[in-house]
Amino acid sequence: MAERRPRVLLASAGVAELTPRAAAVALARGFRDAAEVAVIGLAEGGRALGQALAEPDGEWETLRTGWLARRPGLLAVGADASGGEDRAPDDPLTGSSAALGRLVAYALQTDQALHAERTPTVAIDLTELDVHDAGAGLLGALGACADVALDAGTAPFAAIGRLELDAVRARFAGCDLVGLVPPGELEDQLLGLRGITSRRGRALGTPAERMLAVDAALERFAGLASPDHARAPGAGAAGGLGFAVLALGGRLATGAAFCADRAGLDRGLAAADLVVTACDSFDFGSRGGGVVTELARRCEAAETPLVVVSPLVGMSGREMRVMGVESGHPLEPGADTTAALTATGRRLASGWASRW
Repeated sequence: MAERRPRVLLASAGVAELTPRAAAVALARGFRDAAEVAVIGLAEGGRALGQALAEPDGEWETLRTGWLARRPGLLAVGADASGGEDRAPDDPLTGSSAALGRLVAYALQTDQALHAERTPTVAIDLTELDVHDAGAGLLGALGACADVALDAGTAPFAAIGRLELDAVRARFAGCDLVGLVPPGELEDQLLGLRGITSRRGRALGTPAERMLAVDAALERFAGLASPDHARAPGAGAAGGLGFAVLALGGRLATGAAFCADRAGLDRGLAAADLVVTACDSFDFGSRGGGVVTELARRCEAAETPLVVVSPLVGMSGREMRVMGVESGHPLEPGADTTAALTATGRRLASGWASRW
């Protein structure tokens, strides 16, 4: 009976100009002579997230202000950082999410998969825009009605007395609505001393009276939109966009965790002898980003070793092991990222051969 070949899972973020899946495939080429390989692309936000969700055989559409990714049963949409609304130059607490709302409205209108699947998933990337309106602009662009403007920041909320979300909720009826938030924001609060206004205002040196006024306006808006979610964990994620998703009956997740679940990462881990990932930077400050953090958590639970490859490796072995990473390795030198990843994979395969 032939001896079983080791199984290596290449689960990568994007590296340099490569999409997440392209980076994983480049690494896999270095391992394929020594092991059985499988590839998964992962990302935590932005266009890389859309690419990871669309690859390998989904639809990927780029727009002037964002992107759309479609697969059977999934519609994902995100706005670029440059696609945000203008804010008052002297007041960082005025950003509106209306641009994201218009993009989501366009995606819903043009997507046919919503009507073909029984319970499709709609995922909205909330990681890129710099907003501070608890998602009011997003809701307004999707059909919410109020007696004040919803796309002008928080100032109008001081006088808001009516808010109707039925039309917006109807657009997501039967859908699994998921807001994809930045890593570490799943517990963020919307209001109060630990809310978005207090944290951001203190960091920027905003006068106390201004912070109190903005927080009170957000509380008034949130009380009309969904009082049960006004103080829920994650409501303060992404400038309060987390609250808007929760108010519509949705849920929150990080982009990396959502990608991992869609790709069946846990099934791959159960069969893998080794997991290798790549990222743009692996130092103490970045820790490889949300993808490495998510992989480390899951690999530790599965008792599968995780190895990180990056152009920049700036962590000690002890620091890596504390976060659940077996080792970190710099890319082989070379101008071509694809070739460098393959060469690094080949070098790692040679080094791990003795353990297999």
